[in-house]
Amino acid sequence: MKSIKTTGFIGLVLVMLAGSGCFNRAGLRIPGASLSFPAITTGYTARTNFPCTVVVAMPSDCRLQHYDQPVAGTKWKAVSTDATLGSDATKLIQQRMVEALQASGLFAHVTTQTNVPDDVILKTKVDAFCSQVRGFLIDRVVGITSLHVTLEQNGRVLSNHQFEAVVTDADPEYTGSQMTMIEQAMKVTMMDSLREAMKKMLAQFETNLSTASPNTGKEK
Repeated sequence: MKSIKTTGFIGLVLVMLAGSGCFNRAGLRIPGASLSFPAITTGYTARTNFPCTVVVAMPSDCRLQHYDQPVAGTKWKAVSTDATLGSDATKLIQQRMVEALQASGLFAHVTTQTNVPDDVILKTKVDAFCSQVRGFLIDRVVGITSLHVTLEQNGRVLSNHQFEAVVTDADPEYTGSQMTMIEQAMKVTMMDSLREAMKKMLAQFETNLSTASPNTGKEK
């Protein structure tokens, strides 16, 4: 009888903690209970098209070094849980960056390989790209992105900034459904946060490139 009472007490404590949002419940999702990562559109259109090629290098995965660090000035922190399920997150981010740059019209050409000295090289360190699920009766799903991105040409740094975004399933930036599986909501919020971070990135690139020509490296 004692063990039953103890078990019941422990269960009650766990329920109370879960309801208070103390646990990240992303690890309790059902693997495979979702669609693929959705396509994203930043909606950013550059005012200027720079007549050069930008090379989007494969990002470096630095997430392990930044776990438990707050992101975008919010209470949310970088964690190890995400919805990639073992797939290459850096390759996914590279692909989405290529698509965003092509759609923006900021550069004449976008590629992932280069042999030309005057190409602009985009380098990315992925400090956070993850998702959390907190709550008990009402789940709150959040996608978190933190990218350190530089633009270089012939060894000269044209832009060097951190781009961060956090999107929950209660935010207007969320593009998913409120009636969905946890894993799918994780994927959508991750993509939404990546989209918002890239919107900031594209705007910053245009600002930096308007004062330093990516063709010659000379100040305007």
